[in-house]
Amino acid sequence: MEITKTHAVNVGSAERLVSLAAGSFLLINTITAKNFSLLKLLTSGYLLYRGASGNCPLYTIAGRPATIPSNNINIRVKMFVAKPRESVYRAWRKLENLPLFMSHITDVKQVFDNISEWKAELAGNPVPLKWRASIVRDVVDQEITWKSLPDSMIDNVGKVEFRDSEEAIGTDIYVTISYKPPLGIVGDAISSFFTPAIEKVVREDVYGFKQFIEANVNY
Repeated sequence: MEITKTHAVNVGSAERLVSLAAGSFLLINTITAKNFSLLKLLTSGYLLYRGASGNCPLYTIAGRPATIPSNNINIRVKMFVAKPRESVYRAWRKLENLPLFMSHITDVKQVFDNISEWKAELAGNPVPLKWRASIVRDVVDQEITWKSLPDSMIDNVGKVEFRDSEEAIGTDIYVTISYKPPLGIVGDAISSFFTPAIEKVVREDVYGFKQFIEANVNY
């Protein structure tokens, strides 16, 4: 039986690139130098490992925690909708409706019973982002929770709760939506998604659901 040990990522992206560049330069310098230096060779290997793996053993010894991406998008919204809870749940549960009020989501289609394929596009970026998500919790008229599948271009988690409003006739909705880039090297298309502007867009899109359902006579 083979046991694989994984190491936590505790080196930031910029630091990893610097380590890779420095390690490569030092390795070439060691190989081409007239006088061989074991210390230089070991140092270059350490820097290359540090940059490639994102793990710094010295940071681990010093107790530095694993890095957490600072450009995550976390949206939490509570809003009132003047529609019955059953209608509000039904409208959101049909995930194909999401592009009708979410400008950053261009397409959602169901590919299996509880798995859907999502597509997002950003203004000024013609490259679409695609990922698949699974509904992990579905309580009729109460809650919908979904999560992107492993190895997706973007990690996405969403949760919507529906409760009868105590202050008016209608439904209180509690929405949580999170996006975060996958670990490792992030491409330009993915990187451009995680900007301060997209958080404002996602929040406005969530509030767009209120206008969508209250104006829709089918719900």
